[in-house]
Amino acid sequence: MKIKLTVPTSLNEIRLSQYQKYFKAQEQNQDDNHLACKMIEIFCGIPNKESFRIKLRDITKVTNILSNMFEQKPSLINRFTMNGIEYGFIPNLDDMTLGEYVDLDTYISDWSEMHKAMAVLYRPISASYEHKYTIDEYTAENQEVMKDMPLDVVLGSMFFFLSFRSRLIESYDVLFADTGETNTISGIANFNSKYGWLGQIYFLCQYDIRRIEDITKLNMHQCLTMLTFMKEKNDLEVKQIKSKYK
Repeated sequence: MKIKLTVPTSLNEIRLSQYQKYFKAQEQNQDDNHLACKMIEIFCGIPNKESFRIKLRDITKVTNILSNMFEQKPSLINRFTMNGIEYGFIPNLDDMTLGEYVDLDTYISDWSEMHKAMAVLYRPISASYEHKYTIDEYTAENQEVMKDMPLDVVLGSMFFFLSFRSRLIESYDVLFADTGETNTISGIANFNSKYGWLGQIYFLCQYDIRRIEDITKLNMHQCLTMLTFMKEKNDLEVKQIKSKYK
């Protein structure tokens, strides 16, 4: 009996949830034959046990098509429609609140959490005029829905944000100890190297937990500028103290 394969021809035909499932399979088993079967199963909708009946040359052809697609770097897609709802990319990343940036920066490096990052970058469009639009406020309610996003939209926005984040790290180099991909933060106090953004937020709150919600609603640049000031001030005071005991 012949098996009919429906092979995606573009990243737009692949859902984020499918790629997350495949990425997890890659982490669990690196065997090429196993991954080839998982590709067929996940992206072509063929049960794993049926994939063993497909000719090797056909499996190779399909996996090459899919692998080449995954190497693409799509451009940013500002608007797309999913499940009858039109979503828009954040009109200006510089206008993000600290809370939005922290969530985005936390989730963007983990494919199992990528749908949560996409819920920050894309929201339902609330109003639109020609090429301009406004989007809903950020909430965690849309996170699971974003698993249905087309992969080209996900990748395009991810590459766009990572480029933005690299420029941000350069602008606030005093705060960022690592200018590489992981975005590790040096911290104003020693414990920040362990707790990352949590330490930064608590430092802004002056360790008053009641102020966290208000702080995270402030503009990202406003908070990073203040953190830079506080860190430089702290470093200067430490140097002065050390100089007294030389």
